[in-house]
Amino acid sequence: MTEERTEVFALSKLFHERARLGIMTVLTSRRGEVEFNEMLTLLGLTKGNLAVHVRKLEQAGCLEVRKSFAGRIPRTAYVATDLGCEVFAAYLTDLERIIALARGGP
Repeated sequence: MTEERTEVFALSKLFHERARLGIMTVLTSRRGEVEFNEMLTLLGLTKGNLAVHVRKLEQAGCLEVRKSFAGRIPRTAYVATDLGCEVFAAYLTDLERIIALARGGP
């Protein structure tokens, strides 16, 4: 197996999905909580689609769901965990390496 092929197949399947890539990008770039409705707006996802992808990331330990109330109104927010930030950064490094290979770099 060539180095390029090995690199591509080593990519994390957890993040190599558009919605989860978007969720983690928003969370790691914000470095704080992002509310449910804001995440919906930013990524253009449906409520059900967002919930499914958040659950996958939560099960992997990459994000934390925080539920609270603002008065009597329920509030849901998400925050990337330390583990999530670490493994997502590693994923991005792997992706950058693949891009460099595809462009003929080292």
